[in-house]
Amino acid sequence: MSQQPPYERLTLANVDHLFSEPTEDVREQIAFKVASQFGNVVLTPRERELAREILGYLVLDVSVLVRKALSGALSDLPDAPYDIVLHLAHDVDEVAQPLLENSPVFTDQDLAELVLSGTVHRQVIIASRPNLGPEASGAIARKADRDAVLVLIANDGVILRPDVLDSIIQRYADDEDILDPMARRTDLPMRIVERIVTFVSSSLREHLVELHRVDPAIAAVLEGQARERTLVAMMDRANGNNLDGLLEQLIATDMLTPSILLRAVCAGEIEFVIKGLAILTSIQTERARRLICDVGDLGFRALHARAGLPELYYPAFRGALDVMLELQAAGSEPDKAAFSCLVMDRIGPLYRDVRADDLELLLDRLTRAACATPWAVRAA
Repeated sequence: MSQQPPYERLTLANVDHLFSEPTEDVREQIAFKVASQFGNVVLTPRERELAREILGYLVLDVSVLVRKALSGALSDLPDAPYDIVLHLAHDVDEVAQPLLENSPVFTDQDLAELVLSGTVHRQVIIASRPNLGPEASGAIARKADRDAVLVLIANDGVILRPDVLDSIIQRYADDEDILDPMARRTDLPMRIVERIVTFVSSSLREHLVELHRVDPAIAAVLEGQARERTLVAMMDRANGNNLDGLLEQLIATDMLTPSILLRAVCAGEIEFVIKGLAILTSIQTERARRLICDVGDLGFRALHARAGLPELYYPAFRGALDVMLELQAAGSEPDKAAFSCLVMDRIGPLYRDVRADDLELLLDRLTRAACATPWAVRAA
């Protein structure tokens, strides 16, 4: 049935016809009629009960055309039978599509579950729905295929919560095809603007700065944070002479900063921190190691002061070092993600006035807070 006929009320004669001559064409026409009744006419209790019985019969029909007719007729009805709609939503894509596109019957949780259990095609359809709720959009952001995430980002009818945007940034930090349309949304909270500025191209960064009225000085700090984050992420591949070469390059370009040392210690890059502080304080590497790793606080406190590091950073340095030393004593070597979580749990409570959901954002905000304070590049 390529086109549905104008709606006609279902009659007992139709029902008799359905069971006496159950051809595919008849079943398809009856499916459309009975489904349409839920929205187009006022049914008596008996008529509604009969309609439900027929729908329960037809929803199991072997013909895709019959089930598709049901789906199309029910797709925009707010009082469509929930169990029938949900059953059809798990049918083949051709049957499910009209409901996934339009049905107001689904809850936000229903759509989230359909995202997680569905094909890429289904995920894309759900991502295009207007007024998509936080559970469904969050499921797309965290688990769905990239194509669905692209559609979600471009969907102006969806308000994307900061945690949803965070999930997308975490998954696609290096994907400008994702970040570009995200950056052009007008509903980004400033915290997300701060994060995304550090990942995008210079031209898109300028757009963000202008669109969200970011202070150019802050934009420059954010750009520097992006460079430092990238360098710290590469440090696990640098050791021995490579690490020494990296330090020499940072010194030559004035990039051996307190903030990069802070990021490094919070990432567990202890050798970089030891050598970096030795350079800044003009002492031997082994002496810096003893001051950092010896039990007690006085040695590192003196080293921190001599290096001219901002006092704001001290609790974070101390907390990260304590986590590192405790893990070494226990013989434990968690991966980087687990280590970051441990550090965040340790130092987060020390900065209750700095609102941050994860370690990277906390470090970004500490950097911004300290960037206006001069520091000694070389201590006497």
